[in-house]
Amino acid sequence: MILIQGCSNNTREHESHPPDSRTNEQSLVSSSTKNHHSEPWSIEPLPDGAATIVRDMFGRNVVIPNDVQRVIGLRAGALRMLAYLNAIDLVSGIEEPERRFDRLYLSAYPELRDLPTIGPLMGGDTELLVAAGPDLLFLTFTNKTQADELQARTGIPVIALEYGDFTDRSEYFFSSLRLMAAVLGREERADSLITAIHESLLELEERTSGIPEPDRPRTYVGGVSYRGARGITSTEPHYPPFRFLQAINVAGDIDPRLINPVQGTYIDKEQLILWDPDVLFVDLSGIHIAGPEISSLTPLARTLTALQSGEVYGVLPYNNYATNYEAILANAWYAGTVLYPDRFDDIELSEKVDHIFKMFLGKPLYDEIRAQTGGYRRLDQELL
Repeated sequence: MILIQGCSNNTREHESHPPDSRTNEQSLVSSSTKNHHSEPWSIEPLPDGAATIVRDMFGRNVVIPNDVQRVIGLRAGALRMLAYLNAIDLVSGIEEPERRFDRLYLSAYPELRDLPTIGPLMGGDTELLVAAGPDLLFLTFTNKTQADELQARTGIPVIALEYGDFTDRSEYFFSSLRLMAAVLGREERADSLITAIHESLLELEERTSGIPEPDRPRTYVGGVSYRGARGITSTEPHYPPFRFLQAINVAGDIDPRLINPVQGTYIDKEQLILWDPDVLFVDLSGIHIAGPEISSLTPLARTLTALQSGEVYGVLPYNNYATNYEAILANAWYAGTVLYPDRFDDIELSEKVDHIFKMFLGKPLYDEIRAQTGGYRRLDQELL
């Protein structure tokens, strides 16, 4: 097997480490119910009552005003988190390219596109940030030095967050969401969302428990986007939906040193043939590339069991300017209906997906997303 790994720019000088962060599937459920006293961050009013001091996810002490009225989310996922907290009414500017992309939080809140631009992706422009007049900035995918430099350049308080993921670093996401909520007075909203996520994950676990390993389909997901669309050999060895469903991911045993969460993980087509998964999922962001690679009469179509038996399914894109947590969870429920139909036969998919979108973003969006991507479906090789 040949794996091609790009080099990522590691911006993490210092990582915060929420206690009890574990690497097994059970932690994905239990992490959302952790004791809040164990948070790596803190918020404390100053003695004079004029301001508050926040210790952020990187251990930085930041003084912020007591009454925060205007904020900006910078870098991947920060604006999404504000949308999760129903705090878009506080946003005073967005990164310019956000206007051009189809992202679920922009579908839920299209008015965000009308806000002043504050510069390019992954950081903004100093003058434009100052002109937008925020009381503070939320910054993701950063380190202490970068956060301090941005604060010094703009004169605006910067709270650094860890965006986390939905696998081994899920508690970073939950903790950062709670920190943002505490600063903005949206604690109840954060708690209700985290509780709902926990309940959904727990139900997935319960629905798929007790299935003998020989009865668990061997699965693969291809076409996973990394800084753009990719083909069938682009995969995710720790694809969260498979973990939530306790399914067997044939790519799951790839050496961790060969996995790059930023640039992507890629395999040879020959390795996919050797793995020969029972069920193949394709991220719809890459369907225009992956489709021709698995269409009828191609080498993969002539050899892969999943293609010969028609067990090929499209799932919603989830990797777009950091993880779309709502898409990941929706994909898990859809994959459950595919892999274990007898255990999910009571699920009306459109209703479930819209329930998840409303849970995260307050609005049913599946009809709009289906119009953009074609939605969840079995993929007909003749039409790829």
